[in-house]
Amino acid sequence: MKPLLAPLLAASLFAAIVLSATFAHAANAVPFVNQPLVPASVAPGGAGFMLTVNGTGFVSGSTVNWNGSPRTTTFVSGSQVTAAILSSDIATATTASVTVVSPAPGRGTSNVVFLPVRESSTFVSLNSSSFDVPLDPGAFAIADFNKDGEQDMAIVSSGTEQVLILLGNGDGTFSQGSEYSAEDANAVIAADLSSNGNADLAVAAGNGNVFVMLGNGDGTFQQPVEYSVNEGLSGIAAGDFNRDGMLDLAVVGSGEVCIFLGSGNGILQPPNCTTVSNSTSFYSIAVGDFNADGNLDLALPSASSTGNAVYILLGNGDGTFRAAQTYPSGGYATSLTTADFNGDGKLDLAVILNNNNAVSVLLGNGDGSFQPPTSFATALSPDTVVAADMNGDGNLDLIASSGGFNGSSTSILLGNGDGTFQSHVDYDGFIAYHMGVADFNGDGKLDVAVSNYTPSTVTILLQDDGTVVSLSPNKAGFPTQLVGTVSQPKPIKLTNTGTTALTISNITIDTNFSQLSNCKTVQPGGSCRVAVYFTPTTTGNLTGYLAIADNGGGSPQIINLSGVATIVSLAPSSLNFGDQKVGTVSKSQNVVLTNEGNSNLDITKIGIGGADPADFSEVNACASKIAAGGSCTITVLFHPNAQGSRSAILEVEDNGGGSPQKVPLTGTGT
Repeated sequence: MKPLLAPLLAASLFAAIVLSATFAHAANAVPFVNQPLVPASVAPGGAGFMLTVNGTGFVSGSTVNWNGSPRTTTFVSGSQVTAAILSSDIATATTASVTVVSPAPGRGTSNVVFLPVRESSTFVSLNSSSFDVPLDPGAFAIADFNKDGEQDMAIVSSGTEQVLILLGNGDGTFSQGSEYSAEDANAVIAADLSSNGNADLAVAAGNGNVFVMLGNGDGTFQQPVEYSVNEGLSGIAAGDFNRDGMLDLAVVGSGEVCIFLGSGNGILQPPNCTTVSNSTSFYSIAVGDFNADGNLDLALPSASSTGNAVYILLGNGDGTFRAAQTYPSGGYATSLTTADFNGDGKLDLAVILNNNNAVSVLLGNGDGSFQPPTSFATALSPDTVVAADMNGDGNLDLIASSGGFNGSSTSILLGNGDGTFQSHVDYDGFIAYHMGVADFNGDGKLDVAVSNYTPSTVTILLQDDGTVVSLSPNKAGFPTQLVGTVSQPKPIKLTNTGTTALTISNITIDTNFSQLSNCKTVQPGGSCRVAVYFTPTTTGNLTGYLAIADNGGGSPQIINLSGVATIVSLAPSSLNFGDQKVGTVSKSQNVVLTNEGNSNLDITKIGIGGADPADFSEVNACASKIAAGGSCTITVLFHPNAQGSRSAILEVEDNGGGSPQKVPLTGTGT
């Protein structure tokens, strides 16, 4: 019997290994959730609704969690699930954290996507406050590190070479937590690498190290564990790249991508590094299933002197990737994010163009390829971009941080839902290189956090509902004005009705209008003035707006402008015939009509209207066409039919803008 024991044991061991390998291979992947959720935001106090979640790695039995609590979920496909959200979930304004959890084997939890429960608005109003942090704060990650329902931050400091933990108080303020050593840290993300429900931290460093800090679930972390690659690192992202139910890491640096496969307990396997390009650098990385095959892919923005592009690496589902495909980005690309910006169910890209002062949107085709970029202006030298529904209208917006010693701010570009975006509105910042979005005070409105290199502070921009800015008047209309001339000013008074200083960051005005202002900082109860001018460059009834961006709520404040522009001048602008005996005819007075434009003026009618047209007459020598710069004379006579004050209007109908042009006529019958 003994000779048979060894083969039987070997066979049993082989079967166990095969079975174990089969189970490991059959583990459900960690899901990945795309932005936006559908709907992307909801109003408080409504009925329950069906939430659609799109993404990758969903299976039968996947569960949607609302603030960590499961909701009845329906599996639609590997890329979509729906969940029944209760009316009690949205009874009051709040911001929900939505995740998807895989069933066993695997039990991985997806990335968090926020869903604001708030009333929608046509604008975003942000008020800023800043607090000091240790030297040179940089990139940061946002998550709930101590499981109290409030969003916290982990921020890297190049000056102190540490990771600083800031614990949220739930009112937009933070308490400083522990600090951890992380030499030459450049980027940080939060993810559950240990599969225990706690947020862990992974840091990419310029010295080629990856630091993993496992979270204890109480806002503290275990000491960093180092993993090394051969080059400096500047970007990091997490995803289940081999679909084994355990989160992996992808890091990028000077032309390389390195994949650290996870073991599910926070320990990383040795990296597999691949050279993507020898002629470029990568500063960030985005993860998504761009070709809808169920495997996570990578997008890398390229900052190169030899050509600027986005590199797309399609995943094979085993932790490896196909050769990169490149798509023009439109400029020097330093950061990007991915979401479905036009609602077609395909992931798109928004790419920061640092040297073009713009963000470029590349619409996805759903097969891993992308359409040519469309650029939208931002403030000076943007560095980071995030997508979120900032105003609660159901469309994703873009938030970009801009940093530089010659100017900086945070720009918000409201989305139209079709892949296009409105003009940027800028908010406070210092030398701001990194930025994140979350609801820091629990009011249902997403806020913005910005790290400032100089001075060493973090700025929190909280949304509010209203404004402390009073404008009088709130609109301005101008009379007829010759094209190419400047009108008399219309003064707009801006008053700070709040209790803190009001800072005006920018005043913009539409074409055909101009402004001069002394508005910079306005103390409570104080005021300043904006002088608005009508400076038409074309004829017709022209409209525009004046936009005042500030930290007073409801920013930007909009003043509607209007005016009539013409190329027809009439001189003099009025005629007064004085006293004239009834039944007699006055001496003639002339009005000279001049075409001030650069093309022919077509005259269709010249006549007398107004209150007493029968008391006045006109005779003119005007042809039906007046050449550019040409003129003609209109002679007017007064012959009163009754005693007393008489009035009429000389009217000229033409295609010169502002038609009919009018000259008031007055006289007194005696």
